[in-house]
Amino acid sequence: MTHTKEICFLALILSRADIQRCLSMAEAIEAMRSAFGALSGGQAQAPQRMGVSLSEQGTALLMPSLLQTMGQHAFGLKVVTFMPRNPLRNLPRIFATVLLLDATTGKTQAILEGGWLTAMRTGAVSGLATSLLARQDSDILALFGAGVQAPMQVLAIHTVRPLREVRVVNRNDEHYQQLVTNLHALLGPTCPPIHRAASASEALEGALLVACATSAAAPLFRWSEVTPGAHINAIGAFTPEMCEVDAETLAHARIVVDERESALVEAGDLIQALATGRITGSETWIELGELVREVQPGRQEQEEVTFFKSVGIAVQDVAVALRVYSRARELGIGIDVDI
Repeated sequence: MTHTKEICFLALILSRADIQRCLSMAEAIEAMRSAFGALSGGQAQAPQRMGVSLSEQGTALLMPSLLQTMGQHAFGLKVVTFMPRNPLRNLPRIFATVLLLDATTGKTQAILEGGWLTAMRTGAVSGLATSLLARQDSDILALFGAGVQAPMQVLAIHTVRPLREVRVVNRNDEHYQQLVTNLHALLGPTCPPIHRAASASEALEGALLVACATSAAAPLFRWSEVTPGAHINAIGAFTPEMCEVDAETLAHARIVVDERESALVEAGDLIQALATGRITGSETWIELGELVREVQPGRQEQEEVTFFKSVGIAVQDVAVALRVYSRARELGIGIDVDI
């Protein structure tokens, strides 16, 4: 009688706490540098996200990507669900999970909690853009929004341009207080003074760094309020109907995007400005990967205003997931399951 040996295929399950132990913001920024360099150099694929309608007006977004860099071939799929009625169940509106596979064998390597990964990679891409575009003397940040993404925007920018002041413009008192608490926890003794500005004009005066992380449908400030030489990161306005930055500001700024194709589909600020003829076509926009690969130069003049627009692409998720997986294996973190 012959026996067939059963082969075990172990995949690593990584929780939010596990991921937090395995990834610093500086490491996430370097992962973004690798990801966007690979995308620009033809070593990555990131198809447009696909949406599926769920019950109770819910939505599932599927974001696949292939990353081939430094001898590693990884395929990832992030699934994000948005369920508007979840608060009635005492559940978050949004859940996210990232599946990481070896692209050579097809073997599942890891299943990762996607919320923290998404926040880190969204902050990290702003950190990367800031490192490539902001003036070296930039140390005052005007932050619009105090929601989920705001703390990571500050952490990432502070990582590459140490801040001496953060000015916050937002509407919700509770969100502002939570933001202050989170920033002190994240930054510890390096946390700069934080205060709430009474207006956009007050926040922007003398600020060479601007971060927009809102769901605004109308511009948050005017071109006349922007300090010459400022760098603006905009990571909200991820649908054609949304808008954080006005067309006049975009017309005066040097525009950089994460990916032209995605920006033309989802970046409300740019789509609306294009429709009114206030800015030129996407062929004049620079992709972040072109800056990473030095195909295009970074900041060219001290007084130049630069604008970076990110709608988020799946190659970011694969890049940070790969970093986390490698570190978790080194540290012996997570739970192995036979699948």
